[in-house]
Amino acid sequence: MENSNKNVCNCRKVSFEKIEDSIKNGAKSFEEVIDETKATKGCGRCKSYVEDIVKSKLNR
Repeated sequence: MENSNKNVCNCRKVSFEKIEDSIKNGAKSFEEVIDETKATKGCGRCKSYVEDIVKSKLNR
């Protein structure tokens, strides 16, 4: 189980929970999640991890 308070994107302080909330609130794609949360907009090292999380949550 993921630690929902753990930052997925350290540059923008975006937690796993924020990504989940973005999807629960209507984000329907990776692009929409990053527009809302700003994850991956710093150094970008978290991009593949954020993409994997979004894919897994949207494909339920």
